[in-house]
Amino acid sequence: MEQLNQLYEQHVGENVFNPSHYAPVLNQHELSAFFQKWLTTIDLTVLSELFFQQLQNTLPLCGLKIQCNHHDIHYGELAKSRHHKHLAVRQDEKQIAMIHYAFSRTLAVREWQIVQQLHMLFKNPLKNGLEYERIKLAATRDNLTALRNRSSFNDTMHRLFSHAKRQPSQFALLVIDLDKFKQVNDQYGHSHGDKILIACADTISVCLRDTDFAFRYGGDEFCCLLTDTCINSCAQISQRIQLAFKQNNFLAQHEIGCSIGSAIYQQGDTEHSLFKRADAAMYRNKK
Repeated sequence: MEQLNQLYEQHVGENVFNPSHYAPVLNQHELSAFFQKWLTTIDLTVLSELFFQQLQNTLPLCGLKIQCNHHDIHYGELAKSRHHKHLAVRQDEKQIAMIHYAFSRTLAVREWQIVQQLHMLFKNPLKNGLEYERIKLAATRDNLTALRNRSSFNDTMHRLFSHAKRQPSQFALLVIDLDKFKQVNDQYGHSHGDKILIACADTISVCLRDTDFAFRYGGDEFCCLLTDTCINSCAQISQRIQLAFKQNNFLAQHEIGCSIGSAIYQQGDTEHSLFKRADAAMYRNKK
């Protein structure tokens, strides 16, 4: 949080935070209301939703897209509009986001001035939201493979358990351990071993569905959490991963394979019991 506080202090003196710097399209009370809402959060999704709602209350806005480095955030219906405006967000002369505005009709001159004014006022809250996302991403991602890390695994597992207890749903855990990795790592060195781990992570990721999650649990062990699944689909994904390892030339060259154990969530399971079953299954399948 100290880094985030510095961000606010760094920009507090900029004109973008001074409503008097802009033409008085919106009055002081309206501008103050916008600021009060934006300063209640630093979460990028919440900030974006607040911005969309406030624009809708002020302008004939029908859609909004905030295009960032990590992902795009969409609200409303951009495709149905023929009246678009695009404004960039820059930091140190570098574009860090592009905001796409879609309107239900052609804007009057005063309305376009409001868009520009609110865009300028939203820039710094957006910058802080993007920095917060970057910090969160660094805290939940494995530095080497870019997969989610063990901390993220624990959080996701807890969330899936909570959801399954509230309403009946099935999810599965895959525990994946690399075969022959230690020998290759010892023979070629850790730098080469890192390349193998990255290739394994990429191979696992492309075998999963968009709704599934892949993690580097530690060392040469990976985990996957599969949502809304059953025994058959769980087995299919496991087979797909093992086949993909064999078809990857780099991994096949070093005879790197993987042993996979799976467990489907059952009523009465704990996070520990589910992991224990999947881990035991993995060791049974170990070559």
